[in-house]
Amino acid sequence: MKRSSTQFRGQMAIVGVLTLVLLWSSAAYELHRSQAAYVREAEVRSAVQAQVFAEYSRSSLKRLNEFVLDMRRHWVGDWKRFSKEVVQAQENIDDLTFQVAVIDKEGILAYSNLAKPTDRTDLSEREHFRVHHEAAEADRLFISKPVKGKVSGKWSIQITRPIRDQGRFNGVLVVSVSPDQFAGFAKKLRIGGDSVLTVVRDTGEVMARYPAIDSSLGLVLKDPPYLRPDAPVSGNFRLVSAIEGKERIYGYYKLPEYGLTFLLGAAVNEVLAPYYSHRRMILAAALAVSVLIVIILLLQFRSFTVLEDTRQQLAAIFALSPDGFVSFDAKRRVKYVSPAFTRMTGLEDEDVAGLDEEAFSRHLLGLCAEHARFPGVAAMRAEQQLLTGAGASGGGRRQLIELASAGKRVLEFGIRMSEAKTVSQILYFRDVTHETEVEHLKSEFLSTAAHELRTPMASIFGYSELMLSEDFTSEERSEFVGIIYRQSQLMIAIINELLDLVRIEERRGKDFDVTRVELGELLREVINNFKAPQGRAAPVVPSRETPHHVLADRNKLIQMVSNVLSNAYKYSPAGGAVDVALVEPEGGAQAGQIGIRISDHGIGLTPGQLARVSERFYRADTSGKIPGTGLGMSIVKEIVELHGGSLSMTSNFGSGTAVTLWLPGA
Repeated sequence: MKRSSTQFRGQMAIVGVLTLVLLWSSAAYELHRSQAAYVREAEVRSAVQAQVFAEYSRSSLKRLNEFVLDMRRHWVGDWKRFSKEVVQAQENIDDLTFQVAVIDKEGILAYSNLAKPTDRTDLSEREHFRVHHEAAEADRLFISKPVKGKVSGKWSIQITRPIRDQGRFNGVLVVSVSPDQFAGFAKKLRIGGDSVLTVVRDTGEVMARYPAIDSSLGLVLKDPPYLRPDAPVSGNFRLVSAIEGKERIYGYYKLPEYGLTFLLGAAVNEVLAPYYSHRRMILAAALAVSVLIVIILLLQFRSFTVLEDTRQQLAAIFALSPDGFVSFDAKRRVKYVSPAFTRMTGLEDEDVAGLDEEAFSRHLLGLCAEHARFPGVAAMRAEQQLLTGAGASGGGRRQLIELASAGKRVLEFGIRMSEAKTVSQILYFRDVTHETEVEHLKSEFLSTAAHELRTPMASIFGYSELMLSEDFTSEERSEFVGIIYRQSQLMIAIINELLDLVRIEERRGKDFDVTRVELGELLREVINNFKAPQGRAAPVVPSRETPHHVLADRNKLIQMVSNVLSNAYKYSPAGGAVDVALVEPEGGAQAGQIGIRISDHGIGLTPGQLARVSERFYRADTSGKIPGTGLGMSIVKEIVELHGGSLSMTSNFGSGTAVTLWLPGA
């Protein structure tokens, strides 16, 4: 018996309402998810960049403190002699720009490297002079708020220590640094748009800022969240700027030993610009589909052809949706399963259609890994009703399952209750496998980096503390200083290589200066400039063979080859030749490429070590006898792959390793 027109229209109206509910639920969920993702990405990026900014500034402040301590020893009141000492010492740290002054115990300017003092400039009211004068017995580094110099007429941050004569206060040695010395680091981080870098003292004063606004220097901020007693060393917050009134997402990192906090603020309007575009597209698409559905409902679906056409359009929408949906009828039996849900779980429509919620839950539970199991539809509904009754907004806590049968795929899921007569509830699923993997990799990377930096820092701190607390012979002190120097070199190497990796990953080769490079000539240049360890023979320069050209960034190739060449010598401490050659592939995946092969006769690698050699911070030698950061081969792998090439290695444990860098020929 054919259904009546009224029944047909009623059923199609229900389909239309259900579709609108699903459509706008999906649109609202996607908008909420995408906005949160953009904000979280900005928080992670700003926090990491603030920490890099702080660590860079820590290094500069440490060198300035060492300079102050050194210069203080040379001040005996002789203006000319002291001036020569200042000039000579400044040459050793010419990457920092600063000025030097001495204030006598009465607060009168006794020396300035800007000009010879010709009158008695009274600086006794300066903050740093008052601090050191009032606490004459305390020998500590002090960083003053920004001031405008009476001699230079320019803004400066003054880094000072007291001068003592036989234990009594005898003046202050001052190093004046431009605020641009700190904020200028923004250029290295490629800060632009409405983003800002700021340095704030623990007393609330703005010390430096990029972009620079003179009126902001010395401004005291009222109760910023990062200066509260319970604030952690690093974190994020969202705030409207007190300087220009723009809302930003801030990441911060503190240096408690200097009483400074380093902040990077990303403008919310710039962070969410892609989201606004995405929102317009989603809302326009949802509105267009909604209008289409309403028009079709108003026309009452006069024929089955119109009905079928509409069905196909809806099927296309759900087929293209990245999120999966499962709807239940009034008796809480599975009524609809979207294609995305099937792709995620492998459960076909016929596997679950008509199942009650308990049977459906058992099916899905059987696919889950033991540590991330599906709690069941009834439990989800009870939790949702509890939250609704308590007046909570949003969907409650984030719920995840892991499908052991689908390549360890991680799904975020939730439930929405429906008041429609034929739809009782809707489950939605979103594939967050990549997102969770990225979060895990970020956490693992930051943890490993912190661990690697902590080790040399512990040595530096320990030996420094020992030298300050005990008297040692000059030979012992020289040995300790040597250890501190070597550990400092290791920290600098780790930080530089971390910055290299950040630049490579962010730019993905966009900053490469690609030219046509002849590999034989490049290898001869690298080998001629390479300094082999004492007592070791230099690598043999490859003979002039047929020219081999590639399209590449010449400087990056030099960095890559130098890293591998350095490793070859480090990991063959017993000696033996290091060979360098250009090789051509014997077909296979490297067809059409040219290989740079560097071989040694050193300690070699086990198969397990060989499989992990390009992981970040991985070092085959765990004895600590061979120096290194564990980042060199990671950088090499990134560079060669950005050139469209590949890295291959062969090794025999105890007898040597061969590294081949394959590059596409030009």
